[in-house]
Amino acid sequence: MSAIEQKSLRHNKNFTRFWFGETVSLFGVQVTNLALPLTAVLVLNVTPEELGFLRTLAFLPFLFLALPFGVLVDRTAKRPLMIGANLARAALVALVPVLAAFDALSLPALLMIVFAIGVCTVAFEVCWLSYVPVIVDRDHLVQANGRVSASSSAAEFAGPGLGGLLVQVLTAPFALAVNAASYLASVVSLWTIRAPEQPRPAGSRHLGKEIAEGIGFIVRQPYLRVLAVAGAAFNFCYMFVEALFIVYAVRELGFGPGLIGLVLALSAIGGVVGATIAAGLIRRFRFGRVYLVAVLIGYAGPLLIPLVTGPTVLAACGATAGFFLLRGGLAVSNVAGTSLRQAVTPPELMGRMTAGMRTLMWGIGATGALAGGLIGGWLGLRAGMWVAAVGFVVAALPILFSRIPRLREMPSLAELQP
Repeated sequence: MSAIEQKSLRHNKNFTRFWFGETVSLFGVQVTNLALPLTAVLVLNVTPEELGFLRTLAFLPFLFLALPFGVLVDRTAKRPLMIGANLARAALVALVPVLAAFDALSLPALLMIVFAIGVCTVAFEVCWLSYVPVIVDRDHLVQANGRVSASSSAAEFAGPGLGGLLVQVLTAPFALAVNAASYLASVVSLWTIRAPEQPRPAGSRHLGKEIAEGIGFIVRQPYLRVLAVAGAAFNFCYMFVEALFIVYAVRELGFGPGLIGLVLALSAIGGVVGATIAAGLIRRFRFGRVYLVAVLIGYAGPLLIPLVTGPTVLAACGATAGFFLLRGGLAVSNVAGTSLRQAVTPPELMGRMTAGMRTLMWGIGATGALAGGLIGGWLGLRAGMWVAAVGFVVAALPILFSRIPRLREMPSLAELQP
């Protein structure tokens, strides 16, 4: 039994260091998610179309860089790549207040910075999901992923408020310096980790063949195939709702900005609760049953958003409940699904599997925002929200009719060998 298997996650110093750094950087990211668009609006006076293009550039690298990065992650040690990615992100984010201080910040410069940050984010995302199984043994994967997910949900809850305060005190460009510092904290944490890695040598293999090998593994592996389809459908509906909800809340429900922020902040608590209890639920009950119930709760939650109308208070309670259930169910299913993906994937394919899943899920999911705008404009805002809500329910069907709900416990690679 290896040293990592002999100790619980609580005493796993390598994971604790990783988790601390990731938590700090997740809060920093939430500050940037508010401060960066505010910088574009308040400093550069961008149009709505320009702001939408800015957001698109942040996600665009996932579509065409995740797959080659997955090959790189499988070929090399992951920790140096994560350190390099976060050093680059710290420098890029810090560049915004520097340019603003010298009155040299322009829209083209901001667009290039956002795109470069997106490239580094793709590299880091592919790395960390592949790195957790290096520093955590299989029996603690669910618990480890639950802690990271809880940190993410907590950042989504508290981050916007922190970001708003920092923007108010420091102004939008200089609030970004906080995120730069958070990336440096992550770098220091990663630097102190001591866990041996065994990267696969590149040899004479071809990049295209290795990418195809990763995609082929996802398509052939029954659990991964279902998770990819359901995840892509969920992301499509989620981006659909995200594109419509603010306009729907203002024009149909009469919500003010403060009430919209309160609804989103309270609903984020659902993610914190779900991520916190996920490991305990999976430990106590059948793995497949927990996953299925979490999917059904999370995917059905959005039905409450267009269903509950009437006085502002009642409509706000309905929207909050809908998003709360969505985030709570999503947190539990994400912890279980991520752990399942890591458990059934050989180490030499972990990076390419992660990259392939990211590409499939976000490649299709990213079109949801465009579809939401078009359908909302065509059918009306409330009808558009109903389309998205029903779409979430349909997205749960691949899980419902798959093998996953019948799993008693999370499978291992040895159990899947023919």
